[in-house]
Amino acid sequence: MKLLDALSGRVTRSARFREYVDQSFAEVDHNANGSLDRAELHLAVMLFFDKLNAKVKKRAIPPTKAELMALFDEVDTDESGELSLEEFVAYMERLCAQCTSGLTVSLLKSFIAVPFTAIALSVGIKKVAPGMHQKIKEAKGLGSATLSFCASQIVNKVPAFAAVP
Repeated sequence: MKLLDALSGRVTRSARFREYVDQSFAEVDHNANGSLDRAELHLAVMLFFDKLNAKVKKRAIPPTKAELMALFDEVDTDESGELSLEEFVAYMERLCAQCTSGLTVSLLKSFIAVPFTAIALSVGIKKVAPGMHQKIKEAKGLGSATLSFCASQIVNKVPAFAAVP
């Protein structure tokens, strides 16, 4: 998990991250009291994700309102029912760490788990059904695509991968 921590820390320590957080906070602090209530927080997070998604190719999916509110309760350290700018920064750091972990797992699935599962399927088919294995080899790209599809279906059903956001 050190890799996941390093990746999320790299994102949240960037100047651009802090710029987006500050802008989002300022744009939704409608009463200018220097803190966000629950409704303002929801708007700020949606605004942050809009800014983020405008800059990246892979769309980041914002958390549900229930997830947002659960994290609100954890980060509201002074229990005021509102988040100060610093509490909001901590909130967004934790939120982005969760997103980074999910993205890393997705990349691991796509570039490691699925290809190795496809290779294992190919080896298994070669042992169990050599005639079918030969047909797959003759199908060239279509055979590889079929193995990759089957491997992705298997990987997505594995509980360790399915449980990670």
